[in-house]
Amino acid sequence: MKLRVLRWLCATAVCAGLVAAAVLTGGGDGSAAQPAEVGHDRLRTATSAELDVLHRAEQLLIRGCMAERGFEYWPVPRIPAPDYRTFPYVVDDEKWAARHGYGRDIQERLDEQDRDSPSARYLRGLAKERYQAWGVALDGPSSDRRALRAEVPMGGTFSRSDQGCVADAWRTLYGDIRAWYGSTRMVDNLPGFRIGRVSEDPAFRKAVRSWSDCMGRHAISAGTPAALRGERLADKDPDARSEDIRVATTEARCARTSGLAATAAQLDLKYADELYDEHPEAFDTVRRLQKVALPKARDIVRKG
Repeated sequence: MKLRVLRWLCATAVCAGLVAAAVLTGGGDGSAAQPAEVGHDRLRTATSAELDVLHRAEQLLIRGCMAERGFEYWPVPRIPAPDYRTFPYVVDDEKWAARHGYGRDIQERLDEQDRDSPSARYLRGLAKERYQAWGVALDGPSSDRRALRAEVPMGGTFSRSDQGCVADAWRTLYGDIRAWYGSTRMVDNLPGFRIGRVSEDPAFRKAVRSWSDCMGRHAISAGTPAALRGERLADKDPDARSEDIRVATTEARCARTSGLAATAAQLDLKYADELYDEHPEAFDTVRRLQKVALPKARDIVRKG
C-alpha cells in the first residue's frame, strides 16, 4: 500500500508539470515519436533535455529538504523506464510491439522495482505515525490542502498545500508557485481533453472502422484499440505475453495500412493547436517559468 502511495505522489505532485507540460515527451530513448508528440513545437514548453534537468533539480531539492526534516527520499526518474511508451490512440510502432506487446513486461518490471527499491524498503520499515509524518513533510499538511488551487477545462478544481518539500522545491525553482501550480495543472490535464476530442472526431471513428476490418482479416476481433488492449491485459494465462506480441504487432501493422495512425496524428495536431488557442496563458506561463528556472536547475544538478 505504501508503495502505491509513493507512485501516486510522483504522478500527482512531485512530477506535476514536468512530463505533461511538454504535452508528451518521446519514447524515452529517442525512438520514433508518437502521434501526440509530432509537430507540437508550439506546445512544447521545454525540450526533453531541459525537462530532464528541471525534473532532476526538483528531485534533488526534495531530497535535501526531506533530509533536513529527518527523512530519506530517493529521487524518481522523469520517465519510468527507457522503453516506456504510451499509445493514446493505437499501438503504431511495430518494432516496439514485437518486443513488448502491450507493455505488460515493462509494467511487471516497474512493479518489481517498486517492491525491491531502497525507497520501498525504507517506507515499509516506517511505523505508521512516522510514515504519515513522511507524507506531511513531502506534501504538506492535509489541513492546508486548499492553499493552491487550479481550475481545469472540464470543470474540476485541483488543490494542494503550499507547504512541504514539493512546494519548497517549486518555490526555489519557479518562484511564483501559485502561477506554476495553476498553469501546470491546466497543461497537465489538456492532453486527456485533446485525446477525447480526437476520439470523438468522425474521421477518427471512420479510421477505426477501417482498422477493425484489417484486424478481422487477420482473425482478430477488435472494435477499438482501447478495447482490444484491455482484453489483452486482462489475460493472465502463462502464454499471454506471446499472444500480446502477436496481436499488438498486427495492431501496429493495421494502424499503418488502414490509415488510422496517420489520421490520429493529423487530428491530434489539429486539436492540440485548438487547445493552445483556447488556453494560451497557461502554456505561456509554464514556458516563462521554466526558462527562468533553467539556469538555477542546471546549477543544482551540477552540484548534485
